[in-house]
Amino acid sequence: MRLATRALLSALTIFVLTAAVSAQTLRSPQDPRNQAPTVGTGGPVGGPTGLFTVYDGDTIRKGEFTFSVAYSNYDRDPGNVDIVDTPLSFNVGLNDHVELFFKTNGYRGMKVNNPQNLSSFYLPNSQLFFGSTLRCSGAAIIQQPERVSGSTLLSGFSPVFRPAGPPCNVGGQGFVQFPFIGGVGPNFGLTGNAIAPPYVSRIGTPFGGNGSFGGASNFPGMGSPVGSILPGIVLATAVLPCTALTGNCRPPANASPQSQLLIPTTFTIAPSYLPDAPFINRLYGESSFTDYVVGAKIRLASPNDALGWGFIPFYRWYPDKANDFQGFNQMQRGAGPGGDIGDFGLIGFIDGRLSQHVNVAANVGYILNSNPKSDAMGGAVLLDRPDEFLSGVGVDYSVNKHFQLIGEARSTIYSGGRTPNAFNNNPVDAIGGIRIYPARWWGIGVAYRRHMNQQDEGHFNLADSNTQAANLSGVFVPGRGVVIVPGTTVPATNGGRPNGFNFSDDPNGFIF
Repeated sequence: MRLATRALLSALTIFVLTAAVSAQTLRSPQDPRNQAPTVGTGGPVGGPTGLFTVYDGDTIRKGEFTFSVAYSNYDRDPGNVDIVDTPLSFNVGLNDHVELFFKTNGYRGMKVNNPQNLSSFYLPNSQLFFGSTLRCSGAAIIQQPERVSGSTLLSGFSPVFRPAGPPCNVGGQGFVQFPFIGGVGPNFGLTGNAIAPPYVSRIGTPFGGNGSFGGASNFPGMGSPVGSILPGIVLATAVLPCTALTGNCRPPANASPQSQLLIPTTFTIAPSYLPDAPFINRLYGESSFTDYVVGAKIRLASPNDALGWGFIPFYRWYPDKANDFQGFNQMQRGAGPGGDIGDFGLIGFIDGRLSQHVNVAANVGYILNSNPKSDAMGGAVLLDRPDEFLSGVGVDYSVNKHFQLIGEARSTIYSGGRTPNAFNNNPVDAIGGIRIYPARWWGIGVAYRRHMNQQDEGHFNLADSNTQAANLSGVFVPGRGVVIVPGTTVPATNGGRPNGFNFSDDPNGFIF
């Protein structure tokens, strides 16, 4: 990923310098280059004139307008998620320097191929498949829940191992619907006996959180120890026999002796999430009109100069938020992150005509993203969303006024203060395609799109032998405490591959 990003930034610099040195003034009725709105998706917003996702240096003239309908398929990680967006856009020339635009995402479909890699599938109203038919809540690392009755054994520990359950294992999280608070939490297998009452917990009231642009709240019994409603995930577990070193596996005055001890071996303390849809819990989710964007493309250079530059301010907001069941249900179908007050973006663009047929464009920008909050949960901040640093370069070749060849490379880097993402992926995309104009006032385009740094096997440093894990790094296992067993090792990886981690295998997408 670092190599791909560095290569993109280097290419951006080279293209900008080349455009600045070689730009030629070519603006006439015989100019073979046509204007069209961008599709965007996967980071940049669509609507302003440009290539497929890269904005060029031109603006439409006063009184002119464009309308566009597109179908964009692309892939994102973690989760090996295949996304289809259908952006609809309209823009109009206010004068020869400014065009105004509006964009909405009319339809979204999201197919999650590796749900085990996403924390959203470990929420209390979610289940995973174990085998072909057995479903239950996945094993996770959570903040300690609120105790209702039974042992006080969990007091003083924050990261707690929640086993899969029920019915897969005794002790896991049962099904609880949004807004979750006050629902029955996991009992960790502490079922009690004739003398001592069973351990009963509940999902606690969230606390903390710093509003629309600060840290996430804490969610007892449900969320990650680092904050947010999303838990850490457990990819693999192992069973240790009860010995003098591991203990007798019996919680004090709370359960019968056990013959073995279930522990997590490959796990994350921080959550793993898809920044654009952090709460999705459907293997295939559909939603509509998932966001709205308004903005302006402002060209600072003369309309007839071959070297053009300017900036694009925009505001993006989301109709679906976590204020009620209906809104959160749409977010769990992939509708979006539900930012509280919306997002604010500013993109700078520069381009130059190298010849009558060749044009080079480059973009750099930043999007300040607001956090999702929930009125149904007392105003709790569900996640501290990352901001986005966008960059891209594009080259187009106008064969004649009917055919335009386009090549692009672009990157999205998640930055700023945010909830840590255990499997963060800063996507780098390569796009190549063609636009066909039967007439100068309308056209169609098609492009191939590839996710260059998906989380496949090449994403990891592979080894020839297993890497062993000797302890749980401070995670509390109910019935034993923090398991640190000298001289005992448990495999956490296999040949450098984390046990239980599902690799991505389809980087291919397209735009129409």
